[in-house]
Amino acid sequence: MSIRIAVFLLFISCLPVSAGAQSHQHEMFSKVLGDGWHLAGMAQARPTFNKTWSQKGTTHFDVASTHLAHTAVMLNLESTSRRLVLRLTTNLEGLTQKDGELTLGSWGNGFIDSRHPHHLLHEAMVSFNAFSSDGGGLSLSAGQGFVPYGTDDPMGRPSAKYPTNHHLSQIPERFTLNAAWSKGAWILEAGVFGGSHSESPYDLSHIKSFGDSWSTRVSRSFGENAMGDGLWEFSLSHARVSHTASHKNALFNGALRYNGSVANDQRVSGLMEYSWSDPIENHMRGYWSFLTEAQWSTGKHNPYARFETSIRPEFQRGDGISSSFFRYGHHTMANGATAWSILSIGYGFASGIGPVSIRPFVEGQIISVANERGNLIPKDLLGADSFTGVTVGMRLYFGGNPMRMGRYGILDPMTRMGRMQSMAGM
Repeated sequence: MSIRIAVFLLFISCLPVSAGAQSHQHEMFSKVLGDGWHLAGMAQARPTFNKTWSQKGTTHFDVASTHLAHTAVMLNLESTSRRLVLRLTTNLEGLTQKDGELTLGSWGNGFIDSRHPHHLLHEAMVSFNAFSSDGGGLSLSAGQGFVPYGTDDPMGRPSAKYPTNHHLSQIPERFTLNAAWSKGAWILEAGVFGGSHSESPYDLSHIKSFGDSWSTRVSRSFGENAMGDGLWEFSLSHARVSHTASHKNALFNGALRYNGSVANDQRVSGLMEYSWSDPIENHMRGYWSFLTEAQWSTGKHNPYARFETSIRPEFQRGDGISSSFFRYGHHTMANGATAWSILSIGYGFASGIGPVSIRPFVEGQIISVANERGNLIPKDLLGADSFTGVTVGMRLYFGGNPMRMGRYGILDPMTRMGRMQSMAGM
């Protein structure tokens, strides 16, 4: 039944839709500095109220919480020719949600069933770009940011709640050296990075592991949308990650992405991906995830949906519904695995004044969990094996719109947008 739902969501993301109003857009902040240097960027925040409760179980799970999530400022400082670019994304979740954000199914960085706060330096990357006249190019990027692996950062995607597969489908906040080459519809990327996580939103000690891991991603686009990106994009990724000296993983991701206009400036976007891990240690078993999501944007209205089925690790955790409940030892080895199926359906409304975009939304989730392996019973962990969740909040954007995150150099969306505008004005 779950596979039928997934296929249905992908199918509706590709259907033509009826006519409607203009899409709601806000121009990105932009300022020309001395000697032709250029500064561009935006800021965002997401205040939310969350409530999650069990449908049935041995005990009643009912947790309500408020969060100020995704508090980030994104800036690009670019030279005249855009050959040299500094990307800086500062994230303040270490202050605004230091205990994480309640998200059943989530895991990683020492948090479980709660999304961990991002690092203060979510992205701090310097890129050198070499462009060619036929639209291709080559770039080298270095600093802390995303490794060239998997799909886009969920922070820039439709759903408010992060998917369970975040640490299977993205490798964020690592010290990395990335290379990207493009020619026509093909893009090839490779990265060398440090596999260990930071211990906190302010910790930089994980730089010591730089060079012990690597990744590669190849992408092929088909067609072209109004933003100069591929209408369809297919990608394959592989990474070898040394989390610790004794814990090493091989990661794989395959994804198909769609983003384009359908009728009268209405837009449809969709993503389907499959991710899996293969621990280097022979005695361990890996995890996998299948996810599909879609959004239809017509005027100020933005309905969306996502379905995910995933296997995730389980760790020894605290007792009771408290802050300790959502934590585990940062380098603790898994003691089993659970299987999660999560259907998310939401609606967003875009409004704003001047450079500020205010986008209230409501999102509902239907969650089920079952034992996958190990002596683990979901009802013992959470008091139930099925849940309902509701999130109400606002997406606040200052000086811009949400964009693809985790790509640098010639693939940086801010750099590409600036180049397109410059070429159009020539």
